[in-house]
Amino acid sequence: MIYMKIKRLREIREEQEMTQKDIAEILNVKRSTYAGWETGKDTIPLVRLNAICQALDVSFDYILGLSDIRTEYKKTVINASIIGENLKEFRHRKNLPQKVLFKFLNTTSSTWSQYETGKVVIKTVFLYAICKKYKLSVDEILSSKNPNA
Repeated sequence: MIYMKIKRLREIREEQEMTQKDIAEILNVKRSTYAGWETGKDTIPLVRLNAICQALDVSFDYILGLSDIRTEYKKTVINASIIGENLKEFRHRKNLPQKVLFKFLNTTSSTWSQYETGKVVIKTVFLYAICKKYKLSVDEILSSKNPNA
């Protein structure tokens, strides 16, 4: 099982003098739901993580502990098609068969295929695990390569 704790979430929240309740209200979720995300007990959906990054004005890579360079939030729309294209491009660039990735994530080939074709948004924990293992940027995987998109 892949475990993901959002390493800097509490630190950044407290730095901005916000409570768990404050963030939960911004996200329109219960405080206990937010607390589960902050402690790593539950996995936060990418859409909610995007909202947190926006509210705290910090990049995905920094808040997830994938980068030690604190950068500001860049407007991001969670788009399954864009993410799928970027995952596929990464896999081809590294010359990785799909099987390597879906086995690493302990998921199925059809699930991975749905991520790559943009039918489903990849689970946050899976995206984190891939980015950590292959030293990728979550911010880049989520971003369109097309400046007009």
